[in-house]
Order: sequence, then C-alpha cells, then structure tokens
Amino acid sequence: MPADESKCVLDAYLSYRHRSVDLAASIVGCRAQAEDLVHDAFVKIALTHRPELEIRHPLAYFLQVVRRLAIDTMRQRNIRKTSDIADQGLEILLADPLTPELHTSGREELDAVEQALAALPARTRRAFEMKRFEGLKLREIAIALDISVVRASQLINDALLACQNVLDSADPRT
Repeated sequence: MPADESKCVLDAYLSYRHRSVDLAASIVGCRAQAEDLVHDAFVKIALTHRPELEIRHPLAYFLQVVRRLAIDTMRQRNIRKTSDIADQGLEILLADPLTPELHTSGREELDAVEQALAALPARTRRAFEMKRFEGLKLREIAIALDISVVRASQLINDALLACQNVLDSADPRT
C-alpha cells in the first residue's frame, strides 16, 4: 500500500475509531468484541490491500470492512449456536430412558429423525454423518466432499433443521 493510502486508512482508523466500534457493536452486541473487530479490520486492510488499487474514500472503505467482519462474526456465532442446540437434542434422544413411555417416545422420535435424514440429498446426509457420527471437522468434511467450508456448514445446518422440523411437528406441546 503506498504511504499516502496507508496514511489515509490509518487516519480513518484513528479519527473514526469510536464510530467504527459503535457500528461493530450495533451488529455483534458486544463492545469488547467490536473493539477487536475494528482492530482486525485495520490489520486486514493493511495486510491485504493491493497497491494498484486506489482507496478513494478511506473512511467508507474502512467502515465497510468493519461491517462485513461484524456480519461474518454473527454468522459464525449463529452456526455454532445451531450446532449446540442440535447437540443437546441428540444427547436427549440418545440418553437412557427412565420409563417405558419415555423409551417408546424416544424411539419414535429417533425413527422420525432417521426418516428425515434418509429423505435428505445424499451429500447433505453424508456431511451430517461425517460431522455427528464420525466427529470430523468442517474443513475435513469440505475436503472429503470437495466443497467449501461454508457449504459444508450449510449442509450440516440443513440436516439439523430437517431433524428439528420433524421433531417439532411430532411434539404435541408445540
């Protein structure tokens, strides 16, 4: 990055840091995390900017990078949250039932989940199996299925959603 462009981005970072943190905090809901995101945005720009590209509006550019990093952080948080909920649901399903009624109910729910998984496209089902039953990481699944890590996560979330939908429709309390 030419010295004058790096100075413009640095000036935007220093002069509008508070505004940038406010923007990130409004998205992620945590001021401390927002501070980290603003710093990460500056580092990202400093390390990845190509000299042949001119930054005409350094403040707008910087705020856009902050905004995108904050949104990506929220997406990752939502993916982890969905996975945690699904893990809890599967643990409950696989727990040792205490009564014959619970055993029957649990068996019916497990059958419904098996049917939901069987109805999924093969790649979606395989990604889910690799994650839940084989314990592979998203990166390993992505490599095995020749897809991106984000797509692997989407496939797993699709499978989890299908399982959750079938359980919700079978639950008389909902």
